[in-house]
Amino acid sequence: MPNQHGAWAMIIIPWVLGTWLRFHEGRGEAYALVLGLFWLAGYFAFHATSVWLKSHRQQRYLRPVVTYAAAAGVLGIITWALGGLALAWWIVPFVPVLTLALWLAASRHERALVGGLLTVAAACLMVLVAAYASPAEALESDGTAVGLALVCLGYFGGTVFFVKSMIRERGNAGFLALSAGWHGATLVASVVAAALTGFPWAWTGFFAVLLVRSIALPLVGPMRENGRRFTPKQLGMAEVVFSVALLVIAFTTA
Repeated sequence: MPNQHGAWAMIIIPWVLGTWLRFHEGRGEAYALVLGLFWLAGYFAFHATSVWLKSHRQQRYLRPVVTYAAAAGVLGIITWALGGLALAWWIVPFVPVLTLALWLAASRHERALVGGLLTVAAACLMVLVAAYASPAEALESDGTAVGLALVCLGYFGGTVFFVKSMIRERGNAGFLALSAGWHGATLVASVVAAALTGFPWAWTGFFAVLLVRSIALPLVGPMRENGRRFTPKQLGMAEVVFSVALLVIAFTTA
């Protein structure tokens, strides 16, 4: 089982948002629910494969790979049968992202920043996959799902930066600046989107709080010689709060 508890929100929330949007717009179909099980089994297969590759293909890690891949395969076929042939086109954007992520795992660089961002990008695509049965259908939509996918990318991508600045890159002023840059860019993007497209202003407040968090907690913690120590559990609990806030804003404004 995946041992990175923060990944659960990243995997589940985009699917929840896409599925909610589909049913909210009156386009509810059974495949959207089966898709969630397929997505979960697929993530387990991806995680198990990453561990297997990182271990230089040790035999004891192979059984989880085969088990989860088989489960994902069965659920994928059911999803495809329920959703239609066009659903398979969503494979196209996932292939390069997952290929590069697995290559990083095989070279034992799965913890690299780019690896985390690739995983986040793949997860955020699930908003669109759950909401629309094909990329063509998504292109003809009003852009709500795209907006929610970008919100997820901004938030979960920022979480990758923030957590690293608190743990693996603690005390690294350069990385802290990089993290602040990502959060600042998402805030600016939300302001521009709100001003030009009617994107809800609530997201600006959300990303403003995240920007403050990304700077304040490292400064009172790992950037100080005797700063406060934050445990992974404490950081994870804080992310639960922000994840719930993301869902509340999405449900009330989308």
